[in-house]
Amino acid sequence: MADLRKAIAAIGKQMVSCDCKCKGVARMPSRGILPRCLILEDDGRAAGTGVIVCGLNPGTGTKQGQKRQEEYYLDHGVSYDTEVKFWDEQQHGYPYYEKLRNLVIALKIPGPILWTDTVKCQKEDVTKAFSHSEFPATVRRCIANYLHRELEACPPEWIAIGVGRDAFATLSLVCPKRFVLGVPHCTGQYANKDFGGLFDSGRIRPQFMKQFRDARAKEPTGALWLTAR
Repeated sequence: MADLRKAIAAIGKQMVSCDCKCKGVARMPSRGILPRCLILEDDGRAAGTGVIVCGLNPGTGTKQGQKRQEEYYLDHGVSYDTEVKFWDEQQHGYPYYEKLRNLVIALKIPGPILWTDTVKCQKEDVTKAFSHSEFPATVRRCIANYLHRELEACPPEWIAIGVGRDAFATLSLVCPKRFVLGVPHCTGQYANKDFGGLFDSGRIRPQFMKQFRDARAKEPTGALWLTAR
């Protein structure tokens, strides 16, 4: 685990100092708008098999929350260590992480969680969704620079969970030797039905757990899209 922590920290430091000029995303260090969302969560997690949880790209959240994050980065120094500290102090319990952490628990995966995104920068236009098909060069460059290396650093037995269809489709292509599970976005417009419907009283419904187990047993390096509808 120490080797993985060291590898992720090294990737994170390079990520924060990235100077690529990519289309469709925003990166303005002087304003505290940074590449981010690469976190290895192992505190409070058991020893054993972990999991990679990968979203699309960093969300912008509310204006107030975004401003608080940007000011924190500027006040504490623009660095990967600052990003990790902010996550530990203020983002660990965000609904996105809480809901997906509950999914990991429900799937009986006890070990560390690598939180990451296919693209590390937030979208440039906050009024519309970021799309892989609209900015393929940005996605390809970011995956080559960071996500590929993150995946290589993680143990091969860890599965990858793609949050949303774009992230799932991307992981299915770049993780040919891992099982890839796709789930709907847990805080999106239809989250209560598509993602929330996977659960009953905090536990994953038996039919969905069976789908997951059967798919892994049939094809250990396969892919499964799991949704409540």
